[in-house]
Amino acid sequence: MQDASPATYPTRSPAISPLRLSERLSARTLLLGGVMSVILVLFIGPEQDPDFWWHLRIGRWMVEHGMLPSTDIFTFTVSNHTWTDHEYLTEILMWLTYSTLGLTVLVLAFGLLTWAGFWLIYRQVARQPFVFVGLGLAIGAVAGSPIWGPRAQMITFALSCLELYWLHGYLSGRSRALNFFPFVMVLWANLHGGWVVGFVWLGVALAAELFMWAWEQDNPAHWMHVRRLAVITAASVFAVAVTPHLLSLYPYPFQTQGSVAQQRLIVEWFSPDFHQIYLRPFEAMVFLLIGGFALRKPTLYEFLLTAIAIFLALQSVRNIALFVAATTPVLINTYGSWWREYVAARKWNITLPPRPLFAVVTAIVLVVIVGTTALRVSSELSASRQQQVDVTTYPVAAADWLAAHPDVGTHMYNQYGWGGYLAYRFYPQKNRQVFIFGEAALMGDPLLNDYEDVQTLRPDWKQILDRYGVDYVVYNKGEALSNVLATQPDWTLVYQDSVAVIYVRALPKS
Repeated sequence: MQDASPATYPTRSPAISPLRLSERLSARTLLLGGVMSVILVLFIGPEQDPDFWWHLRIGRWMVEHGMLPSTDIFTFTVSNHTWTDHEYLTEILMWLTYSTLGLTVLVLAFGLLTWAGFWLIYRQVARQPFVFVGLGLAIGAVAGSPIWGPRAQMITFALSCLELYWLHGYLSGRSRALNFFPFVMVLWANLHGGWVVGFVWLGVALAAELFMWAWEQDNPAHWMHVRRLAVITAASVFAVAVTPHLLSLYPYPFQTQGSVAQQRLIVEWFSPDFHQIYLRPFEAMVFLLIGGFALRKPTLYEFLLTAIAIFLALQSVRNIALFVAATTPVLINTYGSWWREYVAARKWNITLPPRPLFAVVTAIVLVVIVGTTALRVSSELSASRQQQVDVTTYPVAAADWLAAHPDVGTHMYNQYGWGGYLAYRFYPQKNRQVFIFGEAALMGDPLLNDYEDVQTLRPDWKQILDRYGVDYVVYNKGEALSNVLATQPDWTLVYQDSVAVIYVRALPKS
């Protein structure tokens, strides 16, 4: 009689063996996990972008009225100017988040969006030696630190990183996800006016592949890339029109770039001043890129991408974020590939065997890093920290005084960067409409020039105030305009604190 086969039962194997755990909790994990955790501190902090408040206020207006603004609603100076609100969807989302979840969640969301951009950068270079990946990501994060923050520009940064990630995958033959880019462009055009940058990166890839096709006509891959990139570019051009603004959105970015007044007046449009210490990391990154090209010859695509990114960053400080998005992968690939070739030429065999004890140390250190980062971020997002920033950045107490004296003044002249905050506080009060606020394209060059004439006390500054019927001024304490108003017999100081002053005058009766 044959014995029955013994019954077999499934056994549960451990999810992760000790050896596999040691491989995961390696030096690579420690460095990259630590870097990706720590850089989050640079991306998340208290809100201090002067445009933030008017973005919130117009977002609220659109939610309440169920429509987009057709003309300026915040000023008494250019209320007839047509408003092409290229950030309308972002502003609506900002207001909905702020009104339901609070400022902390909104600031956190922008920080995580910036972090997501760096994660996409990491995805481009994940195969490079981890030391160069970690150092490169850290350098890029520090170089862009003057720009990071809760601002709509981070949307363009993150979407640039996504596009560049897809371009890298397509040109290397590993992915065709770039085919979906026209759909991304629809979203981009409804979120932020920086959508034009998407065509810059496409143009760089198209130019590189066109040149390579002309140089190597026996290689069909380049011509295939040219055709595909041209189709994607053409589809993206049409995708931009899928907004409430339709064709009127196309000239908007070029009007901004072509505005001499904006380039001269608005600080973030200035070229970098390398005497400023906070721009030294950016300067160092430029030199590291140049030095890397001496060690390893870049591809034509990498060279053009770097050249265009440096050009944009040297033209305007705000473009440093785009520089970081475009060149951080180039920097890492350059030094990483050079190191691989250096090691291979010397036939070095550098391997680190899995060590259980090191894995335990790595886990503990990562927990400490993540915990410390969380505490730092929590401290930066605290209500007391935000209040401290607000009272030193904006005319909070001066606005409180104006609110307590509603009958004072009819037409305001205000500091440019404070216009958004004052609009947020007082709209729709007629006698609290601002002279100017941060939507420079909407303001127009004539108003920007008039504002600058008053701010810099040019010979016609009094005539400009008379022309606009200005009878009170809200301005920085200690600035030239405030000091000169103190000497004018027809102007009276009615309020001052460490941040702002308010001067009032009685206009002559006509």
